[in-house]
Amino acid sequence: MRVSVVMAAFNAEAYLAEAIDSLLGQSRPPDEVIVIDDGSRDRTRAILEQYGARIRSISQSNAGQATALNRALAIAGGDVLGFCDADDLWTPHKLERQAACLQASADIDAVFGQVRQFVSPDVPPERRDGMRPAIEVLNGETKLCLLIRRVAFDRVGPFDETLPATFFIEWLGRGKQRGLRYLMLDEIVALRRLHVGNGGRTNARSQDQETLLALRQVIAGRRTPP
Repeated sequence: MRVSVVMAAFNAEAYLAEAIDSLLGQSRPPDEVIVIDDGSRDRTRAILEQYGARIRSISQSNAGQATALNRALAIAGGDVLGFCDADDLWTPHKLERQAACLQASADIDAVFGQVRQFVSPDVPPERRDGMRPAIEVLNGETKLCLLIRRVAFDRVGPFDETLPATFFIEWLGRGKQRGLRYLMLDEIVALRRLHVGNGGRTNARSQDQETLLALRQVIAGRRTPP
């Protein structure tokens, strides 16, 4: 089993190194880490260069997260795929635990797990209370918590690049329609960072509208004859 982990990074200097370190420090390290620098204007590129041959990094003009991830996936060599955002973290045994599930069950296409949300330590004290999540630990049907066989991902298809913020909602809905077989690991496999730059906070209205669009596309897909 060869595992490729892909990441898109845009102006990610604040948390990027922590995210990459959480991948490279796995109890079962990934075979390949691919990071697409999506037109960053900060020190993202310089941070990526510090990792040398331990990761594969590519720079492109800003095109959005879905486009960047599709590009990374197009060159990924693994038969199993994982995902991490540039501001989030994998727990140390994520890959080992989820890979074991796939190895033990040939009928399973993918494995999710639980995610713990945390307020980033750099959030100003006066804003911390307002950012604390109502529910700290959730079942993580998100790309951050996903490990999936390449053949299963390809069967569902690439991310929809017309949905910059909610492409995974649409992708997962499409996957369920196409019979994606997955299980939810009863273990925290990832940590979602809550900070002042989260897209859902800075662009709440546009993200809500895009979420509705993604759900409409999922519903429309259900009505489309096979």
